[in-house]
Amino acid sequence: MLQQMRDWFSYLKWVLLVIVAMFIWWSFDPGGGAPRPDGAWAARVNGEAISTTAFQSQARRLDSTYQSLLGPQYTQQRGFLRVGRQAIDSLIEMELLYQEATRQGVAVSAEEVAEAITRDPNLQENGRFFGLDRYRDLFGGNRGLIESYEAQVRRGLIIDKFRSLIQDGVSVTDAEVLEEFVRRNEKAEVDYVVLDPARMGLPAPDEAAVAAHYEANRDRYSRGEGRTGRYVLFNAADFAAAVQVADADVEAAYNAARSTRFSQPEQRRAAHILFKIAADATPEATAMTEREARAVLTRARGGEDFAALARKHSQDTSAANGGDLGFFGRGQMVPEFETAAFDLAVGQVSDLVRSPFGFHLIKVSDTRAAREIPLDEVRQSLRDEIQRTRAREEIARRSADLAGAAAGGRLEEAARARSLEVRDTGTVRPGEALAGVAASQAVTARMMDLALGEVGDPVATPSGMVIVQVTGTVPPEPRPLDEVRAQVRKDLEDGRARAAAAEAVRAARGSRDALRTVARRFRAEVKTQSEVSRGASLPGLPPNPLLETQIFSLAPGTPGDPITTPSGIVVVSVKNRQDPRPEFETRKEEVREGLVRQRRDRFYRSVVRRLRDSGEVEVNEALVRSVDQA
Repeated sequence: MLQQMRDWFSYLKWVLLVIVAMFIWWSFDPGGGAPRPDGAWAARVNGEAISTTAFQSQARRLDSTYQSLLGPQYTQQRGFLRVGRQAIDSLIEMELLYQEATRQGVAVSAEEVAEAITRDPNLQENGRFFGLDRYRDLFGGNRGLIESYEAQVRRGLIIDKFRSLIQDGVSVTDAEVLEEFVRRNEKAEVDYVVLDPARMGLPAPDEAAVAAHYEANRDRYSRGEGRTGRYVLFNAADFAAAVQVADADVEAAYNAARSTRFSQPEQRRAAHILFKIAADATPEATAMTEREARAVLTRARGGEDFAALARKHSQDTSAANGGDLGFFGRGQMVPEFETAAFDLAVGQVSDLVRSPFGFHLIKVSDTRAAREIPLDEVRQSLRDEIQRTRAREEIARRSADLAGAAAGGRLEEAARARSLEVRDTGTVRPGEALAGVAASQAVTARMMDLALGEVGDPVATPSGMVIVQVTGTVPPEPRPLDEVRAQVRKDLEDGRARAAAAEAVRAARGSRDALRTVARRFRAEVKTQSEVSRGASLPGLPPNPLLETQIFSLAPGTPGDPITTPSGIVVVSVKNRQDPRPEFETRKEEVREGLVRQRRDRFYRSVVRRLRDSGEVEVNEALVRSVDQA
């Protein structure tokens, strides 16, 4: 029996090697060379065709990769990932690089090709190349297949060599490394005030002031240039209603996803309070943070409101939500956090939990037992999902057909020949939707890019696929005051509030505690946040580059100019900034390596953009959309 198993695994390995080799050859099909009929190419790059076969193979590889990474969430995310667009862009990039490399005389020798083949793990056994005889047998002894495969290996080596030539010339100076190190590691302790214009005690603007502000800023409240046109809608609901789905199809879809999508593991809902600890924190700093955390733990276990404590003390972005993290299952949190959360009873507060992020206080508020969702609960939703998928496929096919027939401005003629209804768009402007077509702003945006009489490619909307033709242009016009009065009033109030805050800041500068003087003036609370790094946001505020600039440029104790944010008008004052330069020497090479890698990638991307902008690239958009909208 053991010998039979050994023989079976040896045979299976041989079969897998054949499959791998053939997959490699087919997936590297360059698509150039021989003439092809219309529609048999995915893109043309300076006259060289990228074949449909190569495009579909690349799209399948991306599809498989994302499915492995995202699991059951992939179905919902696929439309945003646009694997078709990613696939064609990567193939175009490789073709551009190959053409430029050969133009500049980059070449590889027969020895380099042979070495690459013999070092391919798929062509090795026990860590060594398995020999020329088996290599030839993989291709059935077909010399043409072998030469095509080796040509693709050569092509890949030329591209890799050219990429290395591009990137190897990139370097950074010691001064640039130091600047990057400081930028990444400098941290500040910040006092800040968030002022609500409605609570600053300022008089409300009267109608005359609102009208005057409107007249002085009419351009801000105008409608942009508009378009008129006609369109055809392939209604998704109508197509889905016509699709018949058998019970067996529903059951097959359920069984395929039963162990993933319809299996819900045990979950916890928890809130936490995080006290951050830097990766390079000293034992003294860690001990101080632990004392702060234990003081808050005592208050939480003493009955104080956990959410209120989180809003005040947590250094995590969840602080604004009272520390609430929602429901999560095993494998979603760092191990230390997960273990503690799943060991707690509902309502219980943990002891201090140390993780790579710092100290956590955790409170579990709810739990869900593991369960498998039965078919009857999801039967109709699965049926609807299959209907929509099949409808999308049919809509993609029929809309691509109409777009091709309507090219050159023949939308009405092509639609009439297919018994399709043509509708009038009316006047539409940027940001507006077509009447009766929900969330169709993308169609309007497409109209802004079309020339008079031009028919656009199909545009996806929640209502279905839309093909539009522009019939006229409409000049910009101001929106009436009555239509924008609320926005004008808010802009005026925000401007006055910012001016009042700026005046208070100017008057307070130079005083012993300028920010608290400003806060008292408007009955606001001064908040403090320590360990603020670049790219981070202050609790309760969205990221704001103006705030970040002030935090890392203001002299300590000097309040900055007021900044308007969606959360209110913010005034910051830096208490102190930690200078990370004493640690520079120990981490210099690590930072240099990361900075060089970043700049190499940026330079490489700029070369690819230049090649694409200066070249002639034509994409079979209908083919790409058929993959993205499937």
